[in-house]
Amino acid sequence: MATQALGASAVTPPTGRLRCWVESLTLGLGIPAMIWFLSKLITSFIPAAVSGSPEQRFFFWFIAGVIAEWLFVIGVWLLLKNRGVSFRNLGVWRVGTWSAWILALALATLSILSNLRLFPRMHIPISYAFVPHGFHLFAALILGVTAGFCEEVLFRAFLMTQFAKAGYGKAIQVLIPGLAFGLAHAGYLNQGLLVWLGIALPTAFLGMMWGVAYLSGRGSLLPTIVAHFLNDATAIPWIVFFMMTNPHA
Repeated sequence: MATQALGASAVTPPTGRLRCWVESLTLGLGIPAMIWFLSKLITSFIPAAVSGSPEQRFFFWFIAGVIAEWLFVIGVWLLLKNRGVSFRNLGVWRVGTWSAWILALALATLSILSNLRLFPRMHIPISYAFVPHGFHLFAALILGVTAGFCEEVLFRAFLMTQFAKAGYGKAIQVLIPGLAFGLAHAGYLNQGLLVWLGIALPTAFLGMMWGVAYLSGRGSLLPTIVAHFLNDATAIPWIVFFMMTNPHA
């Protein structure tokens, strides 16, 4: 079913085309808005989120994003269920092709290597990205699993299939969900506009390329889930931890 959707070219009603754009904006803007709301809620009621140890402040910062993304995944699951579609139909558990795995993992490798170049500036040993301990291992697993599964389901499997069903070509299927993926990282705006652009633009490009991997795998999401997990469970937790606990560095 997912394969047929990705190749859809029939003319569809305007409501179908409008819906996929609305869904893109809902995810691209709704996720950071919910993260902001949950963060405000957490900092208002939990003193440790503001004045606790660096680990506590980091935990309460990222847990808002974790909750928000899983809530959106549940919402999409309920929406699809109402339409008679399941995650399996979108290729969530499909193994895919060798080309999809090679492309997805190659992109993750390049992204991880690019992130690792920041470690010397933060005075963090590069080995910590691959062998975290204690709290940092917990954070890496939570962030990796959440980003790998939730963001790939939302921005690749769901949005790309919606654009395909609406009759858009593969270029739009890749481009718009990728841009929405970058926009969804607006939570970093509190670090400044330039910092956010430095994160959002490469993130959008990476999302587009993982979208290409999703298509090359004939609608299989597992390669990008694994690649996204590796990307977000290695260097990124340490970089974000440094950003959140050293705001003036």
